[in-house]
Amino acid sequence: MLRLNFSYETTISFSKDIDNHVFLLRCFPLNIPEQLIEDMQHTTYPLALGGQYSIDSFGNTIYTGRIDSRHDSFSYTISGSVLRDDTAKVSEILMPCYKYPSELTYGSYKMGLCLEKIKPHGTNLEKAHQIADFINKYMTYESGSTSVYTTAKDAFDNKKGVCQDFAHVMIAMCKMIGIPSRYVCGLPVGDGQTHAWVEIWQDGYWHGIDPTRGCDADERYIKLCVGRDYNDCPVERGIFNGDAIQTQDIYMKVSPEKEVMLA
Repeated sequence: MLRLNFSYETTISFSKDIDNHVFLLRCFPLNIPEQLIEDMQHTTYPLALGGQYSIDSFGNTIYTGRIDSRHDSFSYTISGSVLRDDTAKVSEILMPCYKYPSELTYGSYKMGLCLEKIKPHGTNLEKAHQIADFINKYMTYESGSTSVYTTAKDAFDNKKGVCQDFAHVMIAMCKMIGIPSRYVCGLPVGDGQTHAWVEIWQDGYWHGIDPTRGCDADERYIKLCVGRDYNDCPVERGIFNGDAIQTQDIYMKVSPEKEVMLA
């Protein structure tokens, strides 16, 4: 068991004042058996009106609110600690949507040809690791080379992308050979920005694999939200009145404190 201290902060700056700003945040650690929230603080600035927490259809915590007054920036922070223990996972019922491709995770003819060459074999987890290893070598990480609208097919054809593209390609290839899989957004140990990886289904349990880094997504990863693809897992969405250009600054930090032994 590992205790992870985390902090996450985003500031959105607007080129002109805006108002009637309605937003939705999805930046809160999942509180599940293998990831227990010990402590958490959350703030928004300017102060939101009518802010409330709820759970979406994938089990993610969301926070919605509005800011009526005029403002030229919006920031939100979340910090705290979680206990991570993958041995505490419990069996789950598989949601059917994780068996089928989504808008951003359709497979392609080229992916199929590569799967024929790879010839994944073994259990679902072993096959998924073989696919992840292939993607890690096949694709190049290149910031700014794709957008949130880039499909798995396009990223695969261009052989480059960022973490969300690596995840989309892996999900697409896994589903092409019948492995249920889902997209995960969260915070790995270290500092920088949010990260995306994949979980695959085997015998009632989800197992995390990070194709971008070529490793397991283990107890050094904090899960914020899960879904079929990026469209189900944006950390922030909003609408407002005003003709303004947005810029965004993100910083996160996750530090492992120590291994924890419970009595």
